[in-house]
Amino acid sequence: MSGFLNTWNRVENFIMGLFAICALALTCFEVLVRYFFPRYLPDWGTEFVVYFVVWAIFIAGSALVEQSRHVRADLIIRLLSPQVQRFLQIVTLLIGLFFAGVLFWYGIEVVEFARNLDERSESSMLFPLWIYYLGLPTGMGLMVIRYLRQIYLYVFQFDEATMLVGEESVFRDK
Repeated sequence: MSGFLNTWNRVENFIMGLFAICALALTCFEVLVRYFFPRYLPDWGTEFVVYFVVWAIFIAGSALVEQSRHVRADLIIRLLSPQVQRFLQIVTLLIGLFFAGVLFWYGIEVVEFARNLDERSESSMLFPLWIYYLGLPTGMGLMVIRYLRQIYLYVFQFDEATMLVGEESVFRDK
């Protein structure tokens, strides 16, 4: 299973990096063209930067769930007993699962609605916006899978030595 997870993590990181590089390259291109050749500045550049960044952010949510790196107030949690920490983590994961599931569900509805309307961007590219909107259910779907995996680990394979909030959680982010 860890081989599959490693591949999944690498694919997500590659896609996030690719979107980030595309956004950065397009931004640099726009800056150069704006100052040196303003006549040739495309009207769709900023639009696509937003598309790339939004997709990268939604995919990054999955990696954050996997690594338990979402924002949380762990200062107080670290002071609690291992049993209470485990319980709170399971509750937190269930809330995250519910939230991601709701956004996944409604994201699918938004994508279907945009496809049915054939909604397109206002730039000269006339980009189909359902592809842009698809970032939400894709990211949330990946997060749902990660939340389900984390819940399984906390319920059935809990390891007090590695799964509790401790000093290493505080220092890893510095």
